[in-house]
Amino acid sequence: MKTVPNILPVSDADSQGKRLYNRMYLIPEDEIDLATPPTISETDRTCGALTLKTDAEWKQMWFAKFTTEFESSGNGNDITTEVTNTVKGTIAGDRKEIDDFIENQHGRGFFIVLVDRFTGDKMLYGRPYSPYYFQSHTKRKNRDNASCDVSFEAPSFFQPLKYLGSCEAVEEETEQS
Repeated sequence: MKTVPNILPVSDADSQGKRLYNRMYLIPEDEIDLATPPTISETDRTCGALTLKTDAEWKQMWFAKFTTEFESSGNGNDITTEVTNTVKGTIAGDRKEIDDFIENQHGRGFFIVLVDRFTGDKMLYGRPYSPYYFQSHTKRKNRDNASCDVSFEAPSFFQPLKYLGSCEAVEEETEQS
């Protein structure tokens, strides 16, 4: 069994919500070559590059500023523990690409990389055979805004790892940070 770590305090600057990520890269699980698994270091909490299948590429999804959320919750029972990890965010606008994503990707498994807006560090959500699934959306277009909240969930203990690989995507739209 692993030892219990020391968890030291951090400053408010490290824990404020506005520090949260907003640029997201994602790739479907079925576009990853799992025959060549990435190197994962539990000691350093890092993951090497995922090997993509031929013609596969990372896609970008820009969340509106400060809307990205990650939540992990778990409950221990007598025999098992149930854990749910969730990545959520709001995509701004009312666009064809959002409609296409909603219509065609529900229930699909994804690996997600969120980029820290200050340090540039990349965090990987999902591990081989344990992706995050596009679970739900709420789309609105009214006098207050046009946007879509999306939610990805993973029923696993796995917490995010620092991603050491590249996740460059083809720029299809202008930056919305």
